[in-house]
Amino acid sequence: MELTVRKKAFLENLPDVVREAVETYGIRLRKISIEEDEKGCYTVFITYDSEPRP
Repeated sequence: MELTVRKKAFLENLPDVVREAVETYGIRLRKISIEEDEKGCYTVFITYDSEPRP
């Protein structure tokens, strides 16, 4: 099953958020999507497998 986590960040924090996701989820990480809102803040959607694949 895939789960998605949503995190808010400013532009200067995006590399740290992405790095943390890669370190936390490793090979279970499936997708990272980044969307900008009208105020210049970013929402990072991190999709990963809830269980390791066999």
